[in-house]
Amino acid sequence: MRLLISGAAGYIGSHVLIEVLKAGHAVVAVDDFSSGHREALRRAQALAGASCSIFEGDIGDPGLLRPALEGVDAVIHLAAFKKVGESMERPGVYFHNNVGAMTTLVNEMENAGVRRMIYSSSAAVYGSKAPMPLCETATPEPDSPYGLTKLQGEQVLEWMARGRGWAAVSLRYFNPVGAHPSGRIGEPIAHAASLVPCALRSLDDMGRPFTIFGTDYDTDDGTCLRDYIHVCDLASAHLQAIEAVSSPGHRAFNVGTGRPHSVREVLAACGRAVGRPVPVVEGARRPGDVPVAVADPRSFTEATGFAATRDLDEMVRSAWRWLRDNPAGYDAPHGLKQVRGGRRVVTGGGRRGWHLRATWSQS
Repeated sequence: MRLLISGAAGYIGSHVLIEVLKAGHAVVAVDDFSSGHREALRRAQALAGASCSIFEGDIGDPGLLRPALEGVDAVIHLAAFKKVGESMERPGVYFHNNVGAMTTLVNEMENAGVRRMIYSSSAAVYGSKAPMPLCETATPEPDSPYGLTKLQGEQVLEWMARGRGWAAVSLRYFNPVGAHPSGRIGEPIAHAASLVPCALRSLDDMGRPFTIFGTDYDTDDGTCLRDYIHVCDLASAHLQAIEAVSSPGHRAFNVGTGRPHSVREVLAACGRAVGRPVPVVEGARRPGDVPVAVADPRSFTEATGFAATRDLDEMVRSAWRWLRDNPAGYDAPHGLKQVRGGRRVVTGGGRRGWHLRATWSQS
């Protein structure tokens, strides 16, 4: 098939790109590089041993999309803003980008006769009131503008399936972790907001303590439980989903492991990967954090045969390998590590130093 991947230069997009190229699909990569990286595209193609066409620009631009969609069979739509906290502060920006740009993409796909999409959705569509484990039959009640934009994207596809015969799959991601086993592709850590990158960043920051927000939850060790999935397993789920968009209709699937891990368990795995414990301080609960968020992944497994295979230790080891080999992400891959004012800084390939701070979010 010929696939268009929006957001192909991002963290998840670059891993998906590797998988689909290795599977023999032709790829049109679209990215505006606002958060993605050209170097990620270059490395992904090298790792896959295949090349793709690249269109630089915004998916909200019809003039960009029309030539990019020529000859395309299906779209994997990954391009979106994704920080829950930021969406609370800038909801208009999230609706404009995540919903507005997507509707432009959908309209241009319809005009081009491309009616198959795999959509990057999120467990954030469920909200904090849904029963655990989270099942696709639960009523979505998102708690953030980000979650609502993802739900609205699903609703757009539901109506395109009903009214225009589209075939669409929405993949509700849980918590992607880790990096490609080569250590060449991963999540740039300087601005990452999820638990594992921030814990590793704390280890890499001259022992600056990591704050656990809430240690009195009704869980075995008092900290929140989350469902983590290796980013390479998540990438392979998109290959499975391609088969699921062969007939008209829209279906939403959880993509997780169904195996929750507590904050303390994740920190222990980070310590094992690095060879020293994460320095920790205990803080108060934060508004909006729920005690448990875990997937029931059976529907996707039954529909496609997909099953995640990598465990927490493998997720964290791969994330640490990426950080160790690429301390400043793609901007300064061979940077020289220095210490300024008691803080570790990376220089040598970019325009500035990177102060490595530990401020994280639980999704």
